Amino acid sequence: MKLYRLLNTFFGVLCFGGAFTVYMLTLQPTVSFWDCGEFIASAYKIQVGHQPGAPLFMPVSKVFSLIASEPKQVAYWINAGSALVSAGTIMFLFWTITALASRITNKQGEPGIIETMSVMAAGAVGAMAYAVSDTFWFSAVEAEVYSFSSLFTAIVFWAILKWDNEAEEPNAGRWLVLIAYIIGLSIGIHLLSLLVIPIVVLIYYLRKAKTVNKKGIVLAILVGCAVLAFVQYGIIQYLIFFAAQADLLFVNTFGFAFGSGALAFAVAVIAGLTYAIVLSHKKQKPFLNLSLVCLAFILLGYSSYAMIIIRANAKTNINVSNPDNSFSLLGYLSREQYGDSPLLYGEYFDSEYTASTEAGNIYRKGKDMYEIAGTKTKQEFNRNTIFPRIYSQDPNHMAAYRNWLGISPNTKADFADNLRFFSSYQVGFMYIRYFFWNFIGKQNDEQGFGDRKDGNWITGIKKLDALRLGNQNELPPSTMGNEGRNTFFALPMIIGVLGLIYHFKKSKKDAAIVGLLFFFTGIAIVLYINQTAMQVRERDYAYVGSFYAFSIYIGLGVLALTDFARRYSTPTIATAFSGIACFIAAPILMARQGWDDHDRSRNFVAHDMAVNYLQSCAPNAILFCNADNDTYPLWYAQEVEGIRTDVRIVNLQLLYRQSYVDQLKKKYNNSAPLRLTMPTAKYVDGVRDYLPYIDYKIADSVELSDLLSVLTSDDENDKIEMQDGSKMNFLPTKKFRLIVNPQQVLNTKTVRPEELTRLTPAMEWIYKKNMITRTELAMMDILANNNWERPIYFTVSISDDSYFGLDNYLYREGFTYRLLPFKRDKNDRRDKSEISHSDIMYDNLMKKFEWDSFKKPTYLEPESRRITGMLWNTANTLAENLIAQGKISEANRVMQKALQKMPERNYTIQDTVNKLQAVMNLYKLDKISEANALSQNAADFLGKELNYYASLETYDRQQSSDDIRRIVAILEAFKTEATAKRQVRIVQGIEGIYKSVEGKLVI
Repeated sequence: MKLYRLLNTFFGVLCFGGAFTVYMLTLQPTVSFWDCGEFIASAYKIQVGHQPGAPLFMPVSKVFSLIASEPKQVAYWINAGSALVSAGTIMFLFWTITALASRITNKQGEPGIIETMSVMAAGAVGAMAYAVSDTFWFSAVEAEVYSFSSLFTAIVFWAILKWDNEAEEPNAGRWLVLIAYIIGLSIGIHLLSLLVIPIVVLIYYLRKAKTVNKKGIVLAILVGCAVLAFVQYGIIQYLIFFAAQADLLFVNTFGFAFGSGALAFAVAVIAGLTYAIVLSHKKQKPFLNLSLVCLAFILLGYSSYAMIIIRANAKTNINVSNPDNSFSLLGYLSREQYGDSPLLYGEYFDSEYTASTEAGNIYRKGKDMYEIAGTKTKQEFNRNTIFPRIYSQDPNHMAAYRNWLGISPNTKADFADNLRFFSSYQVGFMYIRYFFWNFIGKQNDEQGFGDRKDGNWITGIKKLDALRLGNQNELPPSTMGNEGRNTFFALPMIIGVLGLIYHFKKSKKDAAIVGLLFFFTGIAIVLYINQTAMQVRERDYAYVGSFYAFSIYIGLGVLALTDFARRYSTPTIATAFSGIACFIAAPILMARQGWDDHDRSRNFVAHDMAVNYLQSCAPNAILFCNADNDTYPLWYAQEVEGIRTDVRIVNLQLLYRQSYVDQLKKKYNNSAPLRLTMPTAKYVDGVRDYLPYIDYKIADSVELSDLLSVLTSDDENDKIEMQDGSKMNFLPTKKFRLIVNPQQVLNTKTVRPEELTRLTPAMEWIYKKNMITRTELAMMDILANNNWERPIYFTVSISDDSYFGLDNYLYREGFTYRLLPFKRDKNDRRDKSEISHSDIMYDNLMKKFEWDSFKKPTYLEPESRRITGMLWNTANTLAENLIAQGKISEANRVMQKALQKMPERNYTIQDTVNKLQAVMNLYKLDKISEANALSQNAADFLGKELNYYASLETYDRQQSSDDIRRIVAILEAFKTEATAKRQVRIVQGIEGIYKSVEGKLVI
């Protein structure tokens, strides 16, 4: 056993080192997309991120940031922290697999060297397969909570196996206390670790029960689910709920200070729990005592959330939702801003609203006491169902439901549709597809893969894949050239299935435990989160625990193959053969296939996008933005690296919240407070949450400041009576006006003297929405009172309904639109994206923009490709407008820089559209050779795509008709440009493409 323990420790640490090396070699060197920018910025200054927060992640990551010698290195070292804990997960997974494997191989007594090496091989294969699995690897190289959460999951599962081995020893309970503490700590990272609780309870039952039967197993699982619910709701939410109620009593009734009631409640809980622990010990109630101690340690771990309320009261720059009191913390923890999904009973997406019932008061923190901000309401509908899966009444989701299920507009959804969506989308598309990505293979990295409801997974076995996807012999470059194409030939899946069967054959108890872990971290999550259609990003990270469990089976598959091989060879040869073969077929193959699309060591796109956003703004600007992938990199750039901190970032999604509007009134870094005139009382939660549009037939446009006065007026004459008898402000017109003072715009350098002739005396526009929310109210206040003292910008990537109707006064200056009071010719039908403030934009692009990161990476994932396309479009738009203005040399310099700095390769058809715009500009500049080279590049790509579609069967070709038409339209545009410049070779090349598909496609 001593040799076994020594080897087990050695190989576990070796797996840790191997995984850590892989992650450090492929590590994201700076900020990446989605939540990472916010996590890094929040950790660096210990700030309050988005709901429900990660209070333990922040101080731990802060420690890693201290290694950085300069702010630019902070992101790297926090990312390295993620790599370190991810490698720790692999180490604990190795020890988990060896613990389970040794129960099979060591039943005869002391393990021999052959059995020991077989167990070590199983641990190494399973652990390293998980290390290089698509989903886990993705999170391991960036600052994300999922790597930390996976470590806690791994420790808890490993610890319960340790307890199971020592359950009859006097001090075995220490493992359960450790588990409780880790679970408590994990709450401050992510809630995924809680899903191990039912497995812990089941193992406890299997070990402690005098007789084990099916009824007892089911009851143990139900008890485990109850404990899980108790932690998730009873501790995480209701503990704060009762603290809030105590605070309400102490503040509003007794007149104490805010927080006094919550503090008294906390003291009461601690005192009561301490007394109960002591009493249970005196009364010699060991199970009760152990349970209470475990509860205490869960609460101790959960106490990390005290930091959230402390930092919220410090009013940090990033302070999402401002959870500075018990009530706001409760909303923060329960993720109120994201809404609720019905689980057991609810409406269909096409159900009709009938009524609403009150479900309690909503409180806000006032000056001296808590105030009622409104009432919680529960909507009622005319049609409901058990197990609702198609419930969202968002218009986009409703359309997506109908499209996915093939429901015509005049047909009502029914329960069969509900089940079809659950099975085909929620289980099939949003879980099985991801599972297959990790262990069978992936065709590309395109989210959704068009209209394929079975997803973009492949095996790499051509004949098998052809049954689903059509001809696999003439695949286009968009597929074959995509680094996201990973073909595992289903070998990891096969090994895992063999391991599963072998495990059930050899140890039904342990196999059932791993199977339950697989279920709770996979399908159970599908049931709980109840996803709508049209997810904005891939969500495979949610199921990483399920892939962890399957990797255990992959490891045990080594033992299955070893047993089989022993029938034909000696134990030594069989063990060596099985270990080596499985290691090559799983981790080696997975690493080789996945390396190129997981290597982010040269990817700076998110960082440089944020820099380019900020450098597109004049000094002291106000920049309106939206969504995670705009905002979080911007927060990182300002909060960590201190880039352009004079620019005030205004996130339109957060602007709805009173606390965020309050933040805008304060100085941040080098950004002065925004000039907002509304006192807080005018827009607190529950006041002017939304104001309806009621047309008062006002003929002329209304000055914005006058309209703001009406909307914020407390005069009863400025309000309208609602159906319930209450009165509220309303929007009487959609015709807005902002008078322009020529001298003021000159003094503030909004316009230059030579641009005065372009000035309009008043900006007039039509507001496009049917209501005003707090977001638009704050925007009106900013616009009406800014007086052109601060330049106002919008990012180019926000949705069209976010520009407040100001489209005709927006001019591109880079990655932003600037609000400028220029006249627009009525005959000018160009979109705002085609119009530039060219001189400023030229200076920004040529002197201030970061370009190098876009050509440096060997692989650009979809979000980086989107930003790359945005830069191509920005350069093309500027060059086109400079040419129209007769500034040929400047236009030429822009295009030459684009050709030099931007990647030439095409990932998708959309990339060739950017090339087409560039070709048009190059031909206008008489840069024939460059234009021809770009044309040839795009035409070759499109030709291969077209030939692929021509090789498909008739049905599959019909399914791709939109893509075919798009390709032909782009080719025709290239042909038109080449014809105009008499570039015969290009024209002949395109004609040759048409000829190659003649008879198969109608061109």
